[in-house]
Amino acid sequence: MLLVILIILTTITYYLIKLNYQYWEKRKVPGPKPSFLVGNLGKVFTLRMSAGDTYTKIYNDYPDEEMVGIYRGTSPVLLLRDPELIKEVTTKSFSSFHDNDVDILKENDPIFGRNPFALKGEEWKVVRGQLTPGFTSGKMKWLFPLMEEVCTELVKFIDQHPDTTNGQGFEAKELSMMYTLNNVASCAFGLQGKCFEKENSTFRQLAREFFSTDSWSVLWFFIMMVYPPISRILSMRFVSKPLEEKLMRLVCDTLKYREQNNIVRNDFLHIMAQLKKTCKEYDFTNEDVTAHAAGFFGDGYETSSIVMSFTLFELAANPECQSRLREELEASFENDKISYEALTSLAYLEAAICEGLRLHPALFFLQKRCTKDFSYKHLVIEKGTAVILPVYGLHTDGKYYEEPAVFKPERFLPGSRENLTKYTFLPFGEGPRACLGQKFGMLQVKAGIAYIIRNYEILVNGKTQLPLKYSITNAMTAPVGGLWLDFKKIK
Repeated sequence: MLLVILIILTTITYYLIKLNYQYWEKRKVPGPKPSFLVGNLGKVFTLRMSAGDTYTKIYNDYPDEEMVGIYRGTSPVLLLRDPELIKEVTTKSFSSFHDNDVDILKENDPIFGRNPFALKGEEWKVVRGQLTPGFTSGKMKWLFPLMEEVCTELVKFIDQHPDTTNGQGFEAKELSMMYTLNNVASCAFGLQGKCFEKENSTFRQLAREFFSTDSWSVLWFFIMMVYPPISRILSMRFVSKPLEEKLMRLVCDTLKYREQNNIVRNDFLHIMAQLKKTCKEYDFTNEDVTAHAAGFFGDGYETSSIVMSFTLFELAANPECQSRLREELEASFENDKISYEALTSLAYLEAAICEGLRLHPALFFLQKRCTKDFSYKHLVIEKGTAVILPVYGLHTDGKYYEEPAVFKPERFLPGSRENLTKYTFLPFGEGPRACLGQKFGMLQVKAGIAYIIRNYEILVNGKTQLPLKYSITNAMTAPVGGLWLDFKKIK
């Protein structure tokens, strides 16, 4: 009898799932045929293709459509292709899509659960409003002298490390990581990162734990990004308990030391400490301070080092672009220094970084969630539906970018950038939920690249595997085999 009941329940479940796979067909939204249970992500589930590559392929397979209906497992998901529809979702009709498609709760993960990326609704709005003053252009100018000190350390490290000049090559992501970690240590925590000097410095250890690449961490992140509802069911956390305790100890010890010794330092932690004293909307705790410092750490270190390393690679692979940038820099440096105003006004430097971001965005896709039924032409996008923004597909679409595979910074120079189709360049997202730390990230990447290109001719080392291929297991964009460069000192 039990076997009969089991067979009946299994049969009913099977047909309900099959019926669910008609969701987009009933709504006349085109899309690829799903496979049972895995939907359109079978190759992702079996680690034969990354989610980003899968979404890019689907984007390219439907060149004449505004949107494509797909299935993430058994859940209907809408992949957007039309820039005007992306504008609706991210900006014009933001109130209907104000949450990111992520399910990490504060109760399960006190650190990442407080990150603006994970917060929802009114709570996100309050926290975003509190943090925004810490990322203004004025605050960036405030932090710039700290970055200059790290740039000096960067040049000294390249000068003294034998592998940068002896033909062995130095891996660009590793170099960029040490640089951005030192910046984060100084600008966020008011500490010396010592990442150029020590292989096992505190901040390098934290970085290894924060973005671990072991099998379990990769699987964990995959579930959180590709099947968000499961992360809620499993009470998953992005920041492990041991890492949470280390971050709390680092932040609390630093705050306590400053308070006892009456130390005031112009950095992000000082801004958070002031917010803790003045916040009236809710009880701003040490956990909140730690969470936002950790967010600064993650965004400021990993994302920026990806951007910086790929841009350096493209400049090394395109010497004519590198020479043009060096000419621009030579006209702006005085006594081996560059001012904040001069750095932020360099048009070709900005264009080169933007082109690096176009070709190699840190994330191949972004995910939003419909928070209120939304009507668009013939379709009602129902509350709870996940929406995919295929960043890499848009960035490499020949419809929007001529010769999309070619590194051409000129696209982003004044006079040309204005002609690009809006909402087809999404390295930081768009609208109210665009990356809050993008000004800091761009500033430190500009400074690091400026000091390197002014002091060295960089070349692609033979260890770099060409043509580039992206890892299918890394959570963020990473080249297989690394980006190896040689550095030739300019006298």
